[in-house]
Amino acid sequence: MNVWLVVIAAGAGSYLFRISMLVLAARVGLPTVLERAARFAVPTAFAALAATSLIGTVSTDLASVAPLAAVVVAALAVRHTGSPHAALLAGMPTLWVLSALLPT
Repeated sequence: MNVWLVVIAAGAGSYLFRISMLVLAARVGLPTVLERAARFAVPTAFAALAATSLIGTVSTDLASVAPLAAVVVAALAVRHTGSPHAALLAGMPTLWVLSALLPT
């Protein structure tokens, strides 16, 4: 019983800590510098996910083709649309489809 209380308390604490920043930003507002920088959060997060998936897999086999292609598609989508959300909308399906089709 004590283990579950610790797990629930840790989960609730983590959730409250994360949501507190959103609530605070909604009430107080963000400085202009942070609002401009927030535009790049989604493409940066996608690039970080793709880069970590490439660590240890970059070689001559086809395992590294899917993440590399997804990064290229995401970058092109953001460049074409100007929307940071285009990185996820174009890059993630590319990663999923190529990962499913190409042998590992």
